[in-house]
Amino acid sequence: MPESFNPDTGTFISLSEAEDMVSAWETLQSNMSIPISVANPKAHAFGINKIKDITDQSGCEGIRIYNGYYDSNRRLIIVGVDEDGNDMTSGYILEFSNPCPPNCAPNTAIH
Repeated sequence: MPESFNPDTGTFISLSEAEDMVSAWETLQSNMSIPISVANPKAHAFGINKIKDITDQSGCEGIRIYNGYYDSNRRLIIVGVDEDGNDMTSGYILEFSNPCPPNCAPNTAIH
């Protein structure tokens, strides 16, 4: 029997660690000759109301984020996860974020 999903899954990291990870990803993209663009954004932003709609579903213990591809662009798909680690596919499934670029944070240390 699989273990139940831990609602404390994940680890908070420091700003410095976040900066290093994003920089490493950008370097990897450059080394593979894949430009950061609308088709391959470095970040996605989702509204809090949509995230709450997912996490407020009965039985939701977390979220899972899938990579996707649509209309020649990389996408992120967010779905709730129940206590058994199953995707809550009969509930809300979120996509169509506000990608960066072109919608990057005007002031951020994470870049």
